[in-house]
Amino acid sequence: MKKLKQIVSFLGLKKKVEDIEVLDLEIDSRKIKEGSAFLALKGTRTNGLKYMRSAQEAGAAAILYQEKNPPSDEELEGVTIPVIKIPKDKKIGLLASWFYDNPSNKIGLIGITGTNGKSTITQLIAQWLSFGMDTKCAVLGTLGFGFLPDLQKSSNTTLDAVTLQKTLYQMVHQGAHYAALEVSSIGAVEGRIDGCTFSAAGYTNLTRDHLDYHKTMENYAEAKLNFLKRVPPKRIVLNVDNEQGIKYSEELHGCVAYSCKSDFFSSTNSLLFNRYVWIKSATYKAHSIVIEVESSYGSGKCEIGLLGGFNVENFACALTVLLNLGFPLDKLLATASKLKPIKGRMECFTAEHKPHIVVDYAHTPDGVEQVLRGVREHHPDGEIWCVLGCGGDRDKGKRPIMAIKASVFADHAVFTSDNPRTEDPKAILDDMQNGVIAEAHNFICIEDREKAIRYAFEHATEKDCIVIAGKGHEDYQIFKDKTIHFSDREIACKLLGVKCD
Repeated sequence: MKKLKQIVSFLGLKKKVEDIEVLDLEIDSRKIKEGSAFLALKGTRTNGLKYMRSAQEAGAAAILYQEKNPPSDEELEGVTIPVIKIPKDKKIGLLASWFYDNPSNKIGLIGITGTNGKSTITQLIAQWLSFGMDTKCAVLGTLGFGFLPDLQKSSNTTLDAVTLQKTLYQMVHQGAHYAALEVSSIGAVEGRIDGCTFSAAGYTNLTRDHLDYHKTMENYAEAKLNFLKRVPPKRIVLNVDNEQGIKYSEELHGCVAYSCKSDFFSSTNSLLFNRYVWIKSATYKAHSIVIEVESSYGSGKCEIGLLGGFNVENFACALTVLLNLGFPLDKLLATASKLKPIKGRMECFTAEHKPHIVVDYAHTPDGVEQVLRGVREHHPDGEIWCVLGCGGDRDKGKRPIMAIKASVFADHAVFTSDNPRTEDPKAILDDMQNGVIAEAHNFICIEDREKAIRYAFEHATEKDCIVIAGKGHEDYQIFKDKTIHFSDREIACKLLGVKCD
C-alpha cells in the first residue's frame, strides 16, 4: 500500500529506513500479517508496546509508537525491525486516512450524532438508499459495520481511527457510494474520526448519558459540536425541537432544520431557517405510522412500518439528510414503505392471544421515557409493562432517574439486571429503587433478567404490551467473572412461541 520511506516522510522524520512495502496498518498485534505495520498504541486497558516482539514474530514490517508513549530498553530488547516515532503533532486518524488513500474523499460519508437515535437513523439511511434508491450504502455503528443485512460485529459505536479508515477503504472498493456512520461523543473526543471528510451530518438530541466519561453536560455538548464543526454548515441537519439543537444552529449558520412539533410552523424557530422539514402530522396504527410532511423541498404523505413518536423523529432526520444530499422528496416518500424496524430498536414481537413484546435498546432516562411514550401511542387500550436494568461501571447518577421514568410512564415496572460488569447486581438495583421507593408502588425487583421478563409475561394480559429495555440487539450479559449468552429477543420469541430471526 505504501513504502516505509513514504511513511517516514509523511511523519516529517529524517530517519533512514529500507525502501520496503507496508501492506497494512494494525493496532492489534494478534491481527498482524506479513508486511503489516504495527501501531503500538497505549489504550485504557493495555499498552501496545508490550506486544512489539510478538508483532515482529507475526511478520510485521515495522513498529510505530507515539512520541508521548516511548518504548523502554526492555521492551525494545530483541526487536530488530524498524521502530518509528509518530510525532505528537501527527494524529493517528490522519496517518491512517493518508495510508488508505483518503477513502472518505471517495465516498459520501454521513455522520449522525446525538444521545439517542444514531443506530436507527444510520440504518434507515442505508436501507433507504440501498433498497429504495438503488444507491449502495454501507453502515457503521453499534449494530456492526458493512452492508445490510450482513454486518460484522463492532466493539464500539465508532470504530477506532485505523479500523475506520481501513473499513472505509474496503467499502469504496466494494462499490459503496455512501456510508452512514454513527459518531459517538467519546469517539469524537478520542480522535476516532480524525482524517474523515464528511459529506453530511445529522444531530438528534442531547440527554443525560456518558457523564462517567465527559463529567458534565457542557463537555458532552461540546464534544458533539466539535464533530459538527468538521462538516460544512449547509450539509448539517439539526433537530430544532430541543434547546441544544437551537444553540448549535446559532453557531453553525446555514444548517437545515427538522421538527416534529405541531406548532413548529407558527413558532419563531421556523423563521430562523430557509430550509426545513416539518412533520405536520403522525397517525399511529397498530404496527405502522402515517406521516404527513411539509418542507422547503415540497410536501407529501407516506406510511412507515415503525413504532413510536421517537421513530417519527428518526425518520425525519434520515429524510432531511437525504433531501439535503439532493434525493427527491417524491421518490423518498414513495419508497418509505420499504423501511423496516431495526434489530433491537423498538422491535415488536407478537402472537395471537398473547401480550405484545417490544425489545428496545433504551438505556438512558430520555430513551426509556420515549420508548414507553411510543408504545402507549400504539397500545392505548392495554397496560404497559417495563422490564429495565442499568449497566454496571457506568454513570450511577442516571439509575434512579431511569427507574422514575419507568414507574411514571409504565403501569408496571420490573427492575432487573442489565450488564452488571464488575458491580454487585443488588447494589445497582438499590440505586434504582432509591429513585422511586418513597413515591411509587408499581414496581418489583427481580435480579435474574430472564425471571424478570417471565414475571411480566405471566402477569400481563393479551391487551398489554411488555417493553424489555436496555439491551436491544445484544446477545450477551456481562458479569464480574463471566460473560454469558443472553438475548432479550430470543426470550421474547420463546415466550410467544414464534421464530427468532
